[in-house]
Amino acid sequence: MRVVEFRTKTPFALGLIGALALGLRLWGMDYGLPHPTSRPDEERIVGRAQTIFATGEWHPGSFYYPSLLYYVNTVALYGYYGAKKLVGDYERPFDFLFDIAVTRPGLHYRVSRLVSVLAGVGTALATYALGLAAYRRRSAALLAGLAVAVCHVHVRDSHFATVDIPVTLFVTLSLVFAARLLETASSRHAALAGLCAGLAASTKYNGGLVAAAIAVALWRVRAPMSRWICAGLAAMLAFALTSPYVVLRFAAFRNDMSFLQDFLYGSSESPIALWTHLRTTLPAGLGFGLFLASGVGAAVAVKRRNDADVVLLSFLVPFFLIISSVRITFPRYVLPLVPVLTILASDVVASLIARVPRRGRALAWTVAVVALIAPSLSSSLAFDRIAARWDTRVEAARFIAATTPPQTRILLCGGYGAPPVNEDRRRPPAYRVEVIDCLSEPPLAAFNQARLLVTHEHRELSAFSRVAPELLEWLEAHAENVASFDPYRRESQAMPFFFGSDAFYIPYAGFEAVVRGGPLVRVWELPGS
Repeated sequence: MRVVEFRTKTPFALGLIGALALGLRLWGMDYGLPHPTSRPDEERIVGRAQTIFATGEWHPGSFYYPSLLYYVNTVALYGYYGAKKLVGDYERPFDFLFDIAVTRPGLHYRVSRLVSVLAGVGTALATYALGLAAYRRRSAALLAGLAVAVCHVHVRDSHFATVDIPVTLFVTLSLVFAARLLETASSRHAALAGLCAGLAASTKYNGGLVAAAIAVALWRVRAPMSRWICAGLAAMLAFALTSPYVVLRFAAFRNDMSFLQDFLYGSSESPIALWTHLRTTLPAGLGFGLFLASGVGAAVAVKRRNDADVVLLSFLVPFFLIISSVRITFPRYVLPLVPVLTILASDVVASLIARVPRRGRALAWTVAVVALIAPSLSSSLAFDRIAARWDTRVEAARFIAATTPPQTRILLCGGYGAPPVNEDRRRPPAYRVEVIDCLSEPPLAAFNQARLLVTHEHRELSAFSRVAPELLEWLEAHAENVASFDPYRRESQAMPFFFGSDAFYIPYAGFEAVVRGGPLVRVWELPGS
Protein backbone atom coordinates (compact mmCIF):
# COMPACT_ATOMS: atom_id res chain seq x y z
CA MET A 1 0.00 0.00 0.00
CA ARG A 2 2.80 2.42 0.83
CA VAL A 3 4.48 1.75 -2.53
CA VAL A 4 1.23 2.48 -4.39
CA GLU A 5 0.70 5.68 -2.38
CA PHE A 6 4.25 6.80 -3.13
CA ARG A 7 3.81 6.17 -6.84
CA THR A 8 0.64 8.25 -6.95
CA LYS A 9 2.65 11.17 -5.55
CA THR A 10 5.42 10.85 -8.15
CA PRO A 11 3.74 13.02 -10.84
CA PHE A 12 3.23 15.74 -8.25
CA ALA A 13 6.90 15.52 -7.20
CA LEU A 14 8.01 15.69 -10.83
CA GLY A 15 5.78 18.72 -11.33
CA LEU A 16 7.48 20.46 -8.41
CA ILE A 17 10.92 19.54 -9.76
CA GLY A 18 10.00 20.89 -13.19
CA ALA A 19 8.56 24.10 -11.73
CA LEU A 20 11.65 24.67 -9.60
CA ALA A 21 13.93 24.01 -12.57
CA LEU A 22 11.93 26.41 -14.73
CA GLY A 23 11.91 29.19 -12.15
CA LEU A 24 15.65 29.01 -11.52
CA ARG A 25 16.34 29.19 -15.24
CA LEU A 26 13.89 31.95 -16.15
CA TRP A 27 15.09 34.27 -13.37
CA GLY A 28 17.87 36.38 -14.82
CA MET A 29 17.39 35.03 -18.36
CA ASP A 30 17.75 38.56 -19.81
CA TYR A 31 21.25 38.98 -18.39
CA GLY A 32 23.40 41.37 -20.40
CA LEU A 33 20.89 42.07 -23.16
CA PRO A 34 21.01 43.79 -25.58
CA HIS A 35 24.79 43.30 -25.31
CA PRO A 36 25.49 40.70 -28.04
CA THR A 37 28.48 39.08 -26.29
CA SER A 38 27.31 38.90 -22.68
CA ARG A 39 27.76 35.11 -22.97
CA PRO A 40 30.57 34.24 -25.43
CA ASP A 41 29.53 31.87 -28.25
CA GLU A 42 25.93 33.07 -28.14
CA GLU A 43 26.63 35.61 -30.85
CA ARG A 44 27.77 32.80 -33.18
CA ILE A 45 24.73 30.57 -32.58
CA VAL A 46 21.98 33.18 -32.32
CA GLY A 47 23.49 35.29 -35.08
CA ARG A 48 23.50 32.34 -37.46
CA ALA A 49 19.88 31.49 -36.66
CA GLN A 50 18.93 35.10 -37.44
CA THR A 51 20.85 34.92 -40.74
CA ILE A 52 19.09 31.67 -41.72
CA PHE A 53 15.72 33.23 -40.92
CA ALA A 54 16.53 36.36 -42.94
CA THR A 55 18.09 34.71 -45.99
CA GLY A 56 16.73 31.17 -46.14
CA GLU A 57 20.31 29.90 -46.54
CA TRP A 58 20.69 26.94 -44.20
CA HIS A 59 24.45 26.57 -44.45
CA PRO A 60 25.87 26.85 -40.89
CA GLY A 61 28.63 29.25 -41.98
CA SER A 62 31.33 27.31 -40.13
CA PHE A 63 31.76 23.87 -38.58
CA TYR A 64 33.08 24.69 -35.12
CA TYR A 65 29.68 23.47 -33.96
CA PRO A 66 27.37 21.10 -35.83
CA SER A 67 24.12 22.51 -37.19
CA LEU A 68 21.26 21.21 -35.06
CA LEU A 69 21.07 24.06 -32.55
CA TYR A 70 21.28 26.64 -35.35
CA TYR A 71 18.27 24.99 -36.93
CA VAL A 72 16.33 24.57 -33.68
CA ASN A 73 16.81 28.25 -32.87
CA THR A 74 15.77 29.19 -36.41
CA VAL A 75 12.58 27.15 -35.99
CA ALA A 76 12.01 28.93 -32.66
CA LEU A 77 12.36 32.29 -34.44
CA TYR A 78 9.90 31.15 -37.09
CA GLY A 79 7.54 30.01 -34.33
CA TYR A 80 7.71 33.39 -32.61
CA TYR A 81 7.19 35.18 -35.92
CA GLY A 82 4.23 32.93 -36.79
CA ALA A 83 2.57 33.51 -33.42
CA LYS A 84 2.95 37.29 -33.71
CA LYS A 85 1.68 37.21 -37.30
CA LEU A 86 -1.35 35.23 -36.17
CA VAL A 87 -2.36 37.97 -33.71
CA GLY A 88 -1.68 40.72 -36.23
CA ASP A 89 1.57 42.17 -34.86
CA TYR A 90 3.60 41.19 -37.95
CA GLU A 91 2.66 41.10 -41.62
CA ARG A 92 5.89 39.85 -43.18
CA PRO A 93 9.29 38.52 -42.02
CA PHE A 94 10.82 41.98 -42.42
CA ASP A 95 8.63 43.19 -39.52
CA PHE A 96 10.24 40.63 -37.22
CA LEU A 97 13.75 41.49 -38.41
CA PHE A 98 13.00 45.18 -37.88
CA ASP A 99 11.76 44.38 -34.37
CA ILE A 100 15.04 42.55 -33.64
CA ALA A 101 17.27 45.27 -35.08
CA VAL A 102 15.42 48.41 -34.02
CA THR A 103 12.44 48.18 -31.69
CA ARG A 104 13.55 45.43 -29.31
CA PRO A 105 17.27 44.68 -29.64
CA GLY A 106 18.06 41.30 -28.11
CA LEU A 107 14.63 39.79 -28.84
CA HIS A 108 16.13 36.95 -30.90
CA TYR A 109 18.48 36.18 -27.98
CA ARG A 110 15.50 35.88 -25.64
CA VAL A 111 13.72 33.47 -27.99
CA SER A 112 16.86 31.34 -28.40
CA ARG A 113 17.62 31.40 -24.68
CA LEU A 114 14.15 30.01 -24.01
CA VAL A 115 15.19 26.93 -26.00
CA SER A 116 18.02 26.35 -23.50
CA VAL A 117 15.70 26.99 -20.55
CA LEU A 118 13.27 24.33 -21.77
CA ALA A 119 16.13 21.92 -22.53
CA GLY A 120 17.41 22.47 -18.99
CA VAL A 121 14.02 21.64 -17.48
CA GLY A 122 13.74 18.63 -19.77
CA THR A 123 17.12 17.38 -18.60
CA ALA A 124 16.02 17.43 -14.95
CA LEU A 125 13.00 15.26 -15.84
CA ALA A 126 15.07 13.03 -18.13
CA THR A 127 17.51 12.48 -15.25
CA TYR A 128 14.64 11.07 -13.20
CA ALA A 129 13.80 8.73 -16.10
CA LEU A 130 17.43 7.63 -16.39
CA GLY A 131 17.75 7.01 -12.64
CA LEU A 132 14.58 4.91 -12.67
CA ALA A 133 15.59 2.95 -15.77
CA ALA A 134 19.09 2.27 -14.44
CA TYR A 135 18.53 1.42 -10.77
CA ARG A 136 14.75 1.08 -10.26
CA ARG A 137 14.75 3.22 -7.12
CA ARG A 138 12.02 5.83 -7.49
CA SER A 139 13.19 7.84 -4.47
CA ALA A 140 16.78 7.96 -5.77
CA ALA A 141 15.59 8.92 -9.25
CA LEU A 142 13.54 11.79 -7.81
CA LEU A 143 16.53 12.97 -5.79
CA ALA A 144 18.70 12.92 -8.93
CA GLY A 145 16.11 14.91 -10.88
CA LEU A 146 15.91 17.45 -8.05
CA ALA A 147 19.70 17.70 -7.94
CA VAL A 148 19.87 18.57 -11.64
CA ALA A 149 16.99 21.05 -11.26
CA VAL A 150 18.97 23.13 -8.75
CA CYS A 151 22.52 22.27 -9.91
CA HIS A 152 24.50 25.50 -10.09
CA VAL A 153 26.58 24.73 -13.19
CA HIS A 154 23.47 23.48 -14.99
CA VAL A 155 21.28 26.41 -13.95
CA ARG A 156 24.04 28.85 -14.90
CA ASP A 157 24.33 27.73 -18.51
CA SER A 158 20.61 27.08 -18.99
CA HIS A 159 20.25 30.87 -19.14
CA PHE A 160 22.12 31.11 -22.44
CA ALA A 161 21.68 30.01 -26.06
CA THR A 162 24.77 27.81 -26.25
CA VAL A 163 25.08 24.14 -27.19
CA ASP A 164 25.96 22.57 -23.84
CA ILE A 165 22.50 22.35 -22.25
CA PRO A 166 20.76 20.87 -25.33
CA VAL A 167 23.55 18.31 -25.84
CA THR A 168 23.16 17.30 -22.19
CA LEU A 169 19.46 16.66 -22.76
CA PHE A 170 20.10 14.45 -25.82
CA VAL A 171 22.90 12.55 -24.07
CA THR A 172 20.64 11.88 -21.08
CA LEU A 173 17.76 10.69 -23.28
CA SER A 174 20.12 8.39 -25.17
CA LEU A 175 21.29 6.91 -21.87
CA VAL A 176 17.65 6.41 -20.82
CA PHE A 177 17.00 4.22 -23.85
CA ALA A 178 20.37 2.47 -23.49
CA ALA A 179 19.42 1.56 -19.92
CA ARG A 180 16.04 0.28 -21.11
CA LEU A 181 17.83 -1.91 -23.64
CA LEU A 182 19.21 -3.84 -20.68
CA GLU A 183 15.66 -4.90 -19.85
CA THR A 184 14.02 -5.32 -23.25
CA ALA A 185 16.74 -5.35 -25.96
CA SER A 186 13.97 -4.16 -28.29
CA SER A 187 14.57 -2.63 -31.71
CA ARG A 188 12.48 0.38 -30.67
CA HIS A 189 14.76 1.23 -27.74
CA ALA A 190 17.85 0.60 -29.87
CA ALA A 191 16.57 2.98 -32.54
CA LEU A 192 15.59 5.64 -29.99
CA ALA A 193 18.96 5.39 -28.23
CA GLY A 194 20.74 5.78 -31.57
CA LEU A 195 18.46 8.64 -32.63
CA CYS A 196 19.23 10.62 -29.47
CA ALA A 197 22.95 9.87 -29.82
CA GLY A 198 22.89 11.24 -33.36
CA LEU A 199 21.08 14.36 -32.19
CA ALA A 200 23.62 14.75 -29.36
CA ALA A 201 26.50 14.61 -31.84
CA SER A 202 24.63 17.03 -34.11
CA THR A 203 24.40 19.50 -31.22
CA LYS A 204 28.01 19.18 -30.08
CA TYR A 205 30.37 16.69 -31.66
CA ASN A 206 31.64 15.08 -28.45
CA GLY A 207 28.05 14.27 -27.45
CA GLY A 208 28.40 11.36 -29.88
CA LEU A 209 30.51 9.58 -27.24
CA VAL A 210 27.24 8.38 -25.74
CA ALA A 211 27.24 5.80 -28.54
CA ALA A 212 29.74 3.85 -26.42
CA ALA A 213 27.06 3.38 -23.76
CA ILE A 214 24.61 2.08 -26.37
CA ALA A 215 27.21 -0.38 -27.65
CA VAL A 216 27.93 -1.62 -24.13
CA ALA A 217 24.20 -2.08 -23.43
CA LEU A 218 23.75 -4.09 -26.63
CA TRP A 219 26.83 -6.16 -25.82
CA ARG A 220 25.74 -6.86 -22.23
CA VAL A 221 22.38 -8.27 -23.36
CA ARG A 222 23.93 -10.11 -26.34
CA ALA A 223 21.56 -8.31 -28.68
CA PRO A 224 21.22 -9.65 -32.22
CA MET A 225 22.93 -7.82 -35.07
CA SER A 226 19.61 -6.28 -36.14
CA ARG A 227 19.57 -4.18 -32.93
CA TRP A 228 23.08 -2.90 -33.60
CA ILE A 229 22.05 -1.95 -37.11
CA CYS A 230 18.91 -0.16 -35.83
CA ALA A 231 20.95 1.91 -33.38
CA GLY A 232 23.74 2.68 -35.85
CA LEU A 233 21.44 3.66 -38.72
CA ALA A 234 19.28 5.83 -36.46
CA ALA A 235 22.35 7.66 -35.13
CA MET A 236 23.88 8.24 -38.58
CA LEU A 237 20.61 9.38 -40.13
CA ALA A 238 19.84 11.73 -37.23
CA PHE A 239 23.25 13.34 -37.55
CA ALA A 240 23.27 13.52 -41.36
CA LEU A 241 19.77 15.00 -41.58
CA THR A 242 20.36 17.65 -38.92
CA SER A 243 23.97 18.54 -39.83
CA PRO A 244 23.94 17.80 -43.57
CA TYR A 245 26.70 20.23 -44.53
CA VAL A 246 29.24 18.30 -42.46
CA VAL A 247 28.81 15.54 -45.04
CA LEU A 248 28.35 17.82 -48.06
CA ARG A 249 31.31 20.09 -47.22
CA PHE A 250 33.57 17.60 -45.52
CA ALA A 251 36.84 19.33 -46.48
CA ALA A 252 35.70 22.59 -44.83
CA PHE A 253 34.56 20.60 -41.79
CA ARG A 254 37.97 18.96 -41.53
CA ASN A 255 39.75 22.32 -41.70
CA ASP A 256 37.61 23.76 -38.91
CA MET A 257 38.23 20.67 -36.77
CA SER A 258 41.97 21.14 -37.23
CA PHE A 259 41.69 24.71 -36.01
CA LEU A 260 39.53 23.62 -33.05
CA GLN A 261 42.06 20.96 -32.09
CA ASP A 262 44.86 23.54 -32.06
CA PHE A 263 42.68 25.87 -29.98
CA LEU A 264 41.88 23.24 -27.34
CA TYR A 265 45.18 21.36 -27.19
CA GLY A 266 47.77 23.67 -28.72
CA SER A 267 48.96 25.56 -25.63
CA SER A 268 51.55 23.31 -24.00
CA GLU A 269 52.24 26.00 -21.38
CA SER A 270 48.76 25.71 -19.86
CA PRO A 271 47.94 22.83 -17.49
CA ILE A 272 45.34 20.29 -18.53
CA ALA A 273 41.79 21.00 -17.39
CA LEU A 274 41.62 17.94 -15.12
CA TRP A 275 42.84 19.65 -11.98
CA THR A 276 40.60 22.69 -12.36
CA HIS A 277 37.56 20.46 -12.87
CA LEU A 278 38.40 18.41 -9.76
CA ARG A 279 39.31 21.40 -7.58
CA THR A 280 36.69 23.92 -8.69
CA THR A 281 34.33 23.13 -11.56
CA LEU A 282 32.68 20.07 -10.06
CA PRO A 283 32.81 20.91 -6.31
CA ALA A 284 31.44 24.43 -6.84
CA GLY A 285 29.17 23.43 -9.73
CA LEU A 286 27.52 20.48 -7.98
CA GLY A 287 27.93 21.58 -4.39
CA PHE A 288 30.54 19.84 -2.27
CA GLY A 289 28.11 17.31 -0.74
CA LEU A 290 26.82 16.15 -4.12
CA PHE A 291 30.35 16.15 -5.56
CA LEU A 292 31.57 13.92 -2.73
CA ALA A 293 28.58 11.59 -3.01
CA SER A 294 29.00 11.33 -6.79
CA GLY A 295 32.64 10.33 -6.31
CA VAL A 296 31.60 7.63 -3.84
CA GLY A 297 28.82 6.54 -6.20
CA ALA A 298 31.24 6.26 -9.11
CA ALA A 299 33.64 4.20 -6.97
CA VAL A 300 30.80 1.88 -5.92
CA ALA A 301 29.74 1.50 -9.57
CA VAL A 302 33.30 0.59 -10.59
CA LYS A 303 33.46 -2.06 -7.86
CA ARG A 304 29.93 -3.41 -8.37
CA ARG A 305 29.88 -3.35 -12.19
CA ASN A 306 26.32 -4.48 -12.79
CA ASP A 307 24.81 -3.85 -16.21
CA ALA A 308 23.54 -0.33 -15.44
CA ASP A 309 26.83 0.64 -13.79
CA VAL A 310 28.84 -0.42 -16.82
CA VAL A 311 26.53 1.43 -19.24
CA LEU A 312 26.77 4.70 -17.29
CA LEU A 313 30.52 4.38 -16.72
CA SER A 314 31.12 3.66 -20.39
CA PHE A 315 29.98 7.21 -21.11
CA LEU A 316 31.17 8.92 -17.92
CA VAL A 317 34.82 7.80 -18.01
CA PRO A 318 35.79 8.51 -21.64
CA PHE A 319 33.89 11.79 -21.72
CA PHE A 320 35.55 12.98 -18.52
CA LEU A 321 38.99 12.01 -19.83
CA ILE A 322 38.44 13.93 -23.07
CA ILE A 323 37.23 17.17 -21.47
CA SER A 324 39.98 16.93 -18.84
CA SER A 325 42.83 16.64 -21.32
CA VAL A 326 42.24 19.99 -23.06
CA ARG A 327 44.44 23.00 -22.25
CA ILE A 328 41.61 25.55 -22.04
CA THR A 329 39.12 25.15 -19.20
CA PHE A 330 35.46 25.99 -19.63
CA PRO A 331 33.05 24.94 -16.85
CA ARG A 332 30.23 24.21 -19.29
CA TYR A 333 32.24 21.30 -20.71
CA VAL A 334 31.30 19.13 -17.71
CA LEU A 335 27.55 19.53 -18.21
CA PRO A 336 26.82 16.22 -20.02
CA LEU A 337 28.30 14.43 -16.98
CA VAL A 338 25.97 16.10 -14.47
CA PRO A 339 22.93 13.79 -14.84
CA VAL A 340 25.10 10.66 -14.54
CA LEU A 341 26.96 12.02 -11.51
CA THR A 342 23.73 12.97 -9.72
CA ILE A 343 22.28 9.51 -10.39
CA LEU A 344 25.35 7.74 -9.02
CA ALA A 345 25.27 10.00 -5.96
CA SER A 346 21.55 9.50 -5.38
CA ASP A 347 21.79 5.74 -5.75
CA VAL A 348 24.52 5.40 -3.15
CA VAL A 349 22.62 7.70 -0.76
CA ALA A 350 19.42 5.69 -1.23
CA SER A 351 21.36 2.46 -0.58
CA LEU A 352 22.71 3.83 2.69
CA ILE A 353 19.31 5.12 3.82
CA ALA A 354 17.74 1.72 3.07
CA ARG A 355 19.89 0.35 5.94
CA VAL A 356 18.48 2.85 8.41
CA PRO A 357 15.66 1.54 10.65
CA ARG A 358 12.27 2.44 9.17
CA ARG A 359 11.45 4.93 11.95
CA GLY A 360 14.54 7.02 11.17
CA ARG A 361 14.34 7.04 7.38
CA ALA A 362 12.30 10.23 7.07
CA LEU A 363 14.92 12.12 9.07
CA ALA A 364 17.73 10.46 7.10
CA TRP A 365 16.16 11.52 3.79
CA THR A 366 15.71 15.06 5.08
CA VAL A 367 19.36 15.30 6.08
CA ALA A 368 20.49 13.77 2.78
CA VAL A 369 18.38 16.13 0.66
CA VAL A 370 19.60 19.19 2.55
CA ALA A 371 23.25 18.09 2.38
CA LEU A 372 23.10 17.31 -1.34
CA ILE A 373 20.77 20.07 -2.55
CA ALA A 374 21.24 23.15 -0.35
CA PRO A 375 24.80 24.19 -1.42
CA SER A 376 24.01 24.06 -5.14
CA LEU A 377 20.62 25.72 -4.67
CA SER A 378 22.27 28.53 -2.72
CA SER A 379 24.78 29.10 -5.53
CA SER A 380 22.05 29.02 -8.18
CA LEU A 381 20.01 31.62 -6.29
CA ALA A 382 23.08 33.82 -5.84
CA PHE A 383 23.85 33.57 -9.56
CA ASP A 384 20.26 34.41 -10.50
CA ARG A 385 20.19 37.47 -8.23
CA ILE A 386 23.28 38.85 -9.98
CA ALA A 387 22.09 37.89 -13.48
CA ALA A 388 18.77 39.65 -12.88
CA ARG A 389 20.55 42.99 -12.38
CA TRP A 390 21.84 45.23 -15.12
CA ASP A 391 25.35 44.36 -16.20
CA THR A 392 27.85 47.23 -15.83
CA ARG A 393 28.07 47.41 -19.62
CA VAL A 394 24.32 47.93 -19.90
CA GLU A 395 24.43 50.48 -17.07
CA ALA A 396 27.15 52.44 -18.87
CA ALA A 397 25.25 52.37 -22.16
CA ARG A 398 22.10 53.64 -20.45
CA PHE A 399 24.05 56.42 -18.75
CA ILE A 400 25.53 57.55 -22.06
CA ALA A 401 22.11 57.45 -23.75
CA ALA A 402 20.62 59.60 -20.97
CA THR A 403 23.38 62.22 -20.77
CA THR A 404 25.03 62.50 -24.18
CA PRO A 405 23.63 64.36 -27.21
CA PRO A 406 23.10 62.42 -30.46
CA GLN A 407 25.95 62.32 -32.98
CA THR A 408 28.57 62.74 -30.25
CA ARG A 409 31.86 61.09 -31.22
CA ILE A 410 32.70 58.36 -28.71
CA LEU A 411 35.84 56.23 -28.50
CA LEU A 412 35.29 52.72 -27.19
CA CYS A 413 37.96 50.31 -25.96
CA GLY A 414 37.44 47.11 -27.95
CA GLY A 415 36.79 43.66 -26.49
CA TYR A 416 34.12 41.61 -24.74
CA GLY A 417 33.88 44.18 -21.96
CA ALA A 418 32.84 47.06 -24.24
CA PRO A 419 29.31 48.36 -23.52
CA PRO A 420 26.62 48.30 -26.26
CA VAL A 421 26.71 52.07 -26.81
CA ASN A 422 24.90 52.24 -30.16
CA GLU A 423 22.26 49.52 -29.76
CA ASP A 424 19.30 51.93 -30.00
CA ARG A 425 18.58 52.03 -33.74
CA ARG A 426 15.18 53.74 -33.72
CA ARG A 427 16.90 56.72 -35.31
CA PRO A 428 20.08 57.17 -37.35
CA PRO A 429 23.13 56.03 -35.34
CA ALA A 430 22.78 57.89 -32.09
CA TYR A 431 26.54 58.24 -31.70
CA ARG A 432 29.57 58.14 -33.91
CA VAL A 433 31.43 55.30 -32.24
CA GLU A 434 35.00 54.30 -33.01
CA VAL A 435 36.47 51.16 -31.45
CA ILE A 436 40.13 51.59 -30.50
CA ASP A 437 42.90 49.43 -29.04
CA CYS A 438 43.39 50.48 -25.43
CA LEU A 439 46.38 48.22 -24.88
CA SER A 440 48.74 50.32 -26.99
CA GLU A 441 50.06 53.87 -26.82
CA PRO A 442 47.38 56.57 -26.34
CA PRO A 443 46.04 57.66 -29.77
CA LEU A 444 46.18 61.35 -28.90
CA ALA A 445 45.22 62.50 -32.39
CA ALA A 446 41.94 60.59 -32.12
CA PHE A 447 41.34 62.05 -28.65
CA ASN A 448 41.36 65.57 -30.07
CA GLN A 449 38.34 64.76 -32.23
CA ALA A 450 36.21 62.88 -29.67
CA ARG A 451 34.25 63.87 -26.60
CA LEU A 452 34.14 60.61 -24.61
CA LEU A 453 36.32 57.56 -24.12
CA VAL A 454 34.79 54.43 -22.57
CA THR A 455 37.24 52.00 -20.94
CA HIS A 456 36.74 48.62 -19.30
CA GLU A 457 38.96 46.73 -16.85
CA HIS A 458 38.70 43.58 -14.78
CA ARG A 459 41.04 42.21 -12.12
CA GLU A 460 40.53 38.52 -12.90
CA LEU A 461 39.68 38.73 -16.61
CA SER A 462 42.47 41.05 -17.69
CA ALA A 463 42.89 39.10 -20.93
CA PHE A 464 39.53 40.49 -22.02
CA SER A 465 39.26 43.81 -20.16
CA ARG A 466 42.40 45.86 -19.61
CA VAL A 467 43.74 49.36 -20.24
CA ALA A 468 47.41 50.09 -20.90
CA PRO A 469 48.98 51.72 -17.80
CA GLU A 470 50.31 54.61 -19.91
CA LEU A 471 46.84 55.33 -21.26
CA LEU A 472 45.31 55.13 -17.79
CA GLU A 473 47.92 57.55 -16.41
CA TRP A 474 47.23 59.98 -19.25
CA LEU A 475 43.47 59.81 -18.65
CA GLU A 476 43.81 60.39 -14.92
CA ALA A 477 46.03 63.40 -15.59
CA HIS A 478 44.16 65.02 -18.48
CA ALA A 479 40.57 63.67 -18.68
CA GLU A 480 37.60 63.76 -16.32
CA ASN A 481 36.05 60.52 -15.10
CA VAL A 482 32.35 61.43 -15.39
CA ALA A 483 30.98 57.99 -14.45
CA SER A 484 32.22 54.63 -13.14
CA PHE A 485 30.32 51.36 -13.03
CA ASP A 486 32.04 48.94 -10.68
CA PRO A 487 30.79 45.34 -10.36
CA TYR A 488 32.61 44.66 -7.07
CA ARG A 489 31.14 45.00 -3.60
CA ARG A 490 33.75 47.21 -1.99
CA GLU A 491 33.13 46.12 1.60
CA SER A 492 33.32 42.39 0.82
CA GLN A 493 36.39 40.35 1.72
CA ALA A 494 35.27 37.40 -0.41
CA MET A 495 37.44 36.15 -3.27
CA PRO A 496 35.44 35.62 -6.46
CA PHE A 497 36.52 32.86 -8.83
CA PHE A 498 36.48 33.41 -12.59
CA PHE A 499 37.66 31.06 -15.32
CA GLY A 500 40.44 33.04 -16.97
CA SER A 501 39.80 31.57 -20.41
CA ASP A 502 36.09 32.36 -20.35
CA ALA A 503 35.04 35.98 -21.05
CA PHE A 504 32.04 35.74 -18.73
CA TYR A 505 31.79 38.45 -16.11
CA ILE A 506 29.73 36.74 -13.39
CA PRO A 507 31.90 34.71 -10.98
CA TYR A 508 31.62 30.96 -10.74
CA ALA A 509 32.09 31.08 -6.96
CA GLY A 510 32.41 33.84 -4.37
CA PHE A 511 29.23 35.62 -5.45
CA GLU A 512 29.16 37.87 -2.39
CA ALA A 513 32.20 39.71 -3.79
CA VAL A 514 30.20 41.29 -6.61
CA VAL A 515 27.03 43.32 -6.91
CA ARG A 516 26.46 42.68 -10.59
CA GLY A 517 28.12 41.23 -13.65
CA GLY A 518 30.48 43.01 -15.99
CA PRO A 519 33.88 44.71 -15.87
CA LEU A 520 34.73 48.06 -14.31
CA VAL A 521 33.45 50.47 -16.98
CA ARG A 522 34.55 54.10 -16.85
CA VAL A 523 33.34 56.99 -18.98
CA TRP A 524 35.96 59.71 -19.52
CA GLU A 525 35.33 63.21 -20.87
CA LEU A 526 38.34 64.05 -22.98
CA PRO A 527 40.13 67.40 -22.74
CA GLY A 528 39.01 70.12 -25.16
CA SER A 529 35.66 68.47 -25.84
